[in-house]
Amino acid sequence: MKIISQSADELVLKEGSASGMAIGAVFIIAGVVVWYLGHASNPMVVWVALALAVVGIVTILMSSSITVNANRASGQLTYQKKRLIGGQNTTYAISDVFRIETRKQWRIENTANSSNQDVSTPQQVLVAQSVIVFKDGRELALDHQKTSSSMSVGSVVLMGGQGAEVAMAAKVASFLNVPFEEIAPPNFGSGMQINIG
Repeated sequence: MKIISQSADELVLKEGSASGMAIGAVFIIAGVVVWYLGHASNPMVVWVALALAVVGIVTILMSSSITVNANRASGQLTYQKKRLIGGQNTTYAISDVFRIETRKQWRIENTANSSNQDVSTPQQVLVAQSVIVFKDGRELALDHQKTSSSMSVGSVVLMGGQGAEVAMAAKVASFLNVPFEEIAPPNFGSGMQINIG
């Protein structure tokens, strides 16, 4: 989430860009290249190429951008989510906003083991997302889910936080004159996780 413009009465935020489309295009191109280089020598290459192309197409179709325009003078909050197929363009009253929350939770992801690429090991990854919570219970995603970066040093896993996203959500809450709340998992510490084993 980035501030595109800000004045005394207006704040414009944007999340997402053309990176999802670029990544999808890379997968499609990789599929074409794999097919071109190997379709004559091995019939299984066609399936690999097709799988790469399908992943690319799905990535392009699912990539989205979010634009939020808060105008205190008009009392309106405009929320626009764009996708290649479909989208959402909605206007809300700023007075209906209850608070801004950044929610953090642990998620298990399988990662490749550095010593043996054939074995994947489950690893906890911190996921965060900021949302606009309205008085009637409705919620809007202020940004896409973001995962923390981590680096292992022996049995210690150093977690990179989402400090910039939290600061941005707090800035939006301050601009809208609503409370900000950071919701972290119960075992969320100072950003350092020690694995004993």
